[in-house]
Amino acid sequence: MSLDTTLIGVPDAALDPPHGVEVCPDCGLIQRLPLLQGRGKLACPRCGHIMERTSGRSINAAMAMTLSALFLLIPANFLPLLSVDIFGVHHQSVLASGIWGVAAQGWPVVAVILALELLILPFLRFSTLAVVLLQLDTGHYPSWLGRMFRWSEWLDQWAMLDVFLIGFGIGYERVAPFLPIEVGTGGWCVVGLAFLSMLTRATLERREIWRRIGPNVESLDLDQEYIGCGHCGMPVAAHQEGQACPRCAAKVWRYKPQSTMRTMAFALAGFFCYPFAYLYPMEYNYQIGKMEGYSIMTGVMKLIDAHFFLFAAIIFIASIVIPFLKLFSLSWFFISVHFHSVKRLRLKTEIYRLIKTIGRWSHVDVFTVTVFLPLMHLSGLLAVYVGDALPAFLAVVVLTMIATEFFDPRALWAAYLMEPHE
Repeated sequence: MSLDTTLIGVPDAALDPPHGVEVCPDCGLIQRLPLLQGRGKLACPRCGHIMERTSGRSINAAMAMTLSALFLLIPANFLPLLSVDIFGVHHQSVLASGIWGVAAQGWPVVAVILALELLILPFLRFSTLAVVLLQLDTGHYPSWLGRMFRWSEWLDQWAMLDVFLIGFGIGYERVAPFLPIEVGTGGWCVVGLAFLSMLTRATLERREIWRRIGPNVESLDLDQEYIGCGHCGMPVAAHQEGQACPRCAAKVWRYKPQSTMRTMAFALAGFFCYPFAYLYPMEYNYQIGKMEGYSIMTGVMKLIDAHFFLFAAIIFIASIVIPFLKLFSLSWFFISVHFHSVKRLRLKTEIYRLIKTIGRWSHVDVFTVTVFLPLMHLSGLLAVYVGDALPAFLAVVVLTMIATEFFDPRALWAAYLMEPHE
């Protein structure tokens, strides 16, 4: 047996090829999935959304990754993350140490958000996904299964251990040249968890799971109008708009009510916090009577001076480029919907998918600070303090993520669908 077969297992598409009628969640196009065997992917012909991939994905492999991640969560949370010796004084941290440090410095709301993203939501994500996959393995599909899988997919956006891995690496490299620092058992468990999180996402075939929870519709009544569930892609009769989807229990709408206004409200809140995130320091370093503040751009320049060019590029893209791209794009989408623009709809939809995927990675700089915050402490000689920019920056990241969640990309296509087409 080859290594690939051992790790990936039998691809789901080999056992159950794509079939049936699905609705694209990004543009609302109702389409019949063509039979696709072997390696490949099915894309929406209108907007390019990947409807299903048939290569390298397996529910059994995803279940193995999920159960392994659940097993690692306990040591990752309770065993030492990092340890360092400063002038003979030994300090060690666990995953929650940086969160407690942020709270102790007077930022309880920031600490709560970090605790959710790093401690609570990863456990809920892997727990709910494990329940769904184990239940599917029994062949019995209770009515609550679709709702739980929908929750699990939402939690995947907010469970940040894979993003934390990058901040963990940057924080380690910032300290390692100056102090003897060691990665503890908990740290290696966090590394394993981050990779398992990414592997779970890579091996999981969500369309196959939805087909098992509630089989795809194979044909439609041509005399009836249909709309699609924005979560699981199931076509539903238009007169049932506002009712619960029979597969995932989410309310089915042609377009999410007030989605554009809600999106813009959160985006404007992000715009308000944006200047504070870049004008003020993210952190203050105290060394033997000298206090020095570091803004996001200062941190990038420090990494360049230390020849950590890759980490500097990551911080620059994650902390400067991505937040600006999200705010600019969300504003563009709002204007397009408001003025019923039909220009560059596919490009706008592709940008929406991009910012929804990469938006969570802007947490890297925040996690970098929380990694070494509990380690760099020696009474009267050395300390790290949270700067005023960190809460503002975290607010920008979280608010724009919520704005992106609220936005319904199908609204971009509303004006196009009103025009006559052959």
